Amino acid sequence: MPKLENDLMSISAFSKLSRVPRKTLIFYDQIGLFKPAFVAANGYRYYTRSQFDTIGVIYIFKELGMSLEDIRAYLEHRSPASTLALLRKQEEAVQQQMAKLTLARQMITQRAENIEHSLNVDTSRRYVIRQERKPLLRSYRVHESRREISEELWDDFQERLHKENAPAGYPGGAIVGKEDLLRGDGDMISYMFSFITTQHHEQEYMPEGYYLVSYTRAHYEDTEKIYPQIFDYIEQNHYVIKGDAYEEFLLDEIVMKQPEDYLVRVMVHIEEPVRS
Repeated sequence: MPKLENDLMSISAFSKLSRVPRKTLIFYDQIGLFKPAFVAANGYRYYTRSQFDTIGVIYIFKELGMSLEDIRAYLEHRSPASTLALLRKQEEAVQQQMAKLTLARQMITQRAENIEHSLNVDTSRRYVIRQERKPLLRSYRVHESRREISEELWDDFQERLHKENAPAGYPGGAIVGKEDLLRGDGDMISYMFSFITTQHHEQEYMPEGYYLVSYTRAHYEDTEKIYPQIFDYIEQNHYVIKGDAYEEFLLDEIVMKQPEDYLVRVMVHIEEPVRS
């Protein structure tokens, strides 16, 4: 046994302190990835406290998706230069994972808040709120009927979300342009959008200001049925359309089995109402 006898610990003790299973340590030894500092004549493995650093690096790199073969190759040829290059590469990978997790959390929070909000919705009511500016990602501009949205538009927007590291199923909606609203047309779509802070695309915003808020139960292709009621309400209350309408499903196929039970919120940007 080497002179550093007091620094040696059994495989069981090392496993407990490092939180690496004993079977994993034996396997790492067998494949030449991480060997004990000393093996006694009876085959018992012993490790030193300094080896915690190495097993820690193996754990981190493994969690980041490196293969055991790549980790072994790194350990066999490690140097300050190669370690720095690998750490920088893994730092970038961690940042990407953090961005994905941040957006996954935003998606979960947004969907949960939408469901909570929907529990108290009265689809017969319309009201005006003041909305703060909200960051969003938009598709390229189109002028298409919601019943004829092209596959190209859909695919392109999903690619934009993917580039922003948004998880699949990230909630989104459609924008009806001001020009169509002024013509009394709620069918034509100008953009697809998602409320998200962008890193790889130009950051767009839902403008701050006053919005007329309406709700209806409808499938994705049937939301235009609420617009005649919206236009009548705007005329009756002498509101002035200032900008676009933003459609967002609070309840969709993730939540509801029947498409006719989906719940959409439509927010029309209007001028500040005149107080009587």
